[in-house]
This record gives sequence, structure tokens and C-alpha cells, in this order.
Amino acid sequence: MKVTFKTNNGTEDNDWMASYEILINGKSVFLVHDGEPEDNNLSRNFSGIYSLAAILNVIHIAGLNGEVLEYIEEEL
Repeated sequence: MKVTFKTNNGTEDNDWMASYEILINGKSVFLVHDGEPEDNNLSRNFSGIYSLAAILNVIHIAGLNGEVLEYIEEEL
């Protein structure tokens, strides 16, 4: 299983908005990002937090099944 963690600390190109994304085998499974203050809450820009339990379960089951975990960090 290939788990990629992408950090974007914000650049002028994206109005200095930071983001953090997790991909499993190339598929995005988690994304949180900065935005307007009224959007920075758990029901909007940070709603990805609700998928963390499922992500941890997938990784745990893969480990139980003997899959090798490839951990990759990328900074954009």
C-alpha cells in the first residue's frame, strides 16, 4: 500500500492558502485546506477529519494482511 502525504504551505499562485492531502494508492482520501474564515470549520474546509477513522482502518487491515506500507511525503 502506497500512502502519500502532500503538504502545500501556500504560495502566491494560490493566494497563500495552505492544504494537506493524503492519498492511498494514488487516490485522494483526505483533504483539508485554508479558506475564508467563515469556511474554516469542520463542516466545510476541514470536513476531511471525519474520514480519518476509515483511513486508519484501511491501513490497519492492510497491515494485518501483510501488505507492505510505502510512506511518502511530498511538499508542493
